[in-house]
Amino acid sequence: MEELKAKFVKKYANLPWGAREEIIAVVDNNNFTWNSANLEIDREEPTEFGLKILEQLQSLGILE
Repeated sequence: MEELKAKFVKKYANLPWGAREEIIAVVDNNNFTWNSANLEIDREEPTEFGLKILEQLQSLGILE
């Protein structure tokens, strides 16, 4: 999971500011933008939502 987290952080850091407000994942009927996903993922231990977001982004090929 650390590898996925690192890929996410790298991708997030290279996004234009405007793109960070786009919805990138829907988990348990909750919408997550790049910014809100970053809050769930970029911490010592990602939250349950953060882990689900990482799995979803990987399955969509966004974190390749």
